[in-house]
Amino acid sequence: MTSTPEWLSPFSFEFQKAIAAQLADGRQGKLACLDADGTLWSEDIGEALLRWLAAGGLLPKLGAARDPADIWDEYEARVKKNRSEGYGWAVQVMAGLEETDVRRWSRQMAHAWPNYRPAMAGLVQGLTSAGYEVWLVSASNGWIVAAGAAHVNANPSHVLGVRVEVDDGELTDRLVLPVTCNQGKVEAIEKRLGRRPDLAIGDSLGDLEMLEFARLPLAVGRHDKATAELLGIAKTRGWATHLF
Repeated sequence: MTSTPEWLSPFSFEFQKAIAAQLADGRQGKLACLDADGTLWSEDIGEALLRWLAAGGLLPKLGAARDPADIWDEYEARVKKNRSEGYGWAVQVMAGLEETDVRRWSRQMAHAWPNYRPAMAGLVQGLTSAGYEVWLVSASNGWIVAAGAAHVNANPSHVLGVRVEVDDGELTDRLVLPVTCNQGKVEAIEKRLGRRPDLAIGDSLGDLEMLEFARLPLAVGRHDKATAELLGIAKTRGWATHLF
């Protein structure tokens, strides 16, 4: 009989069963790749940082006089047209900022962020204690995700997020490829980690390819959005799910 660790108790029975079975399979050095926004925490911390920078007139590439509402509208239009390009643009517009400032602002926002999910923080800690190498793979900018990592018991250096090149301590508008969205998540995992995840967890269609790539794909969602498209796909394919 497969025992279920206490840190899995907050999750649905099917979610617990799937992870417990993999824990019991005897393989060592497993890799877990987890999405961040909507998965480890509710809401989108990358978008929150973009809004904050725009509201403060802190985006040199766009000019301090640019209306924050116009910046947000342009971001949403770009994401609607092409998700990867839109998420990349949200980081490219930070060109001209000092990386030390971006790191500091990211730490401040992560500290004040009210949307962490305690159950997921427990899951990250549990997987780590069980010998998994846990990585966060997010379509948000890598600096803010790394800042949030410690608040969910993850290693800030184990983050694959959207980034731009840095010259002499200053962010440029040159994207570091691949952009970690959709197939880009798989490409980033292969490029940086060189192996297939044993377990992957996500909440949106931007995570679909990563879930398909993993040995054990798991989907999470919200009770008030139980008809989300990824949850429908998960149900069709027999993937375990959990709703917050």
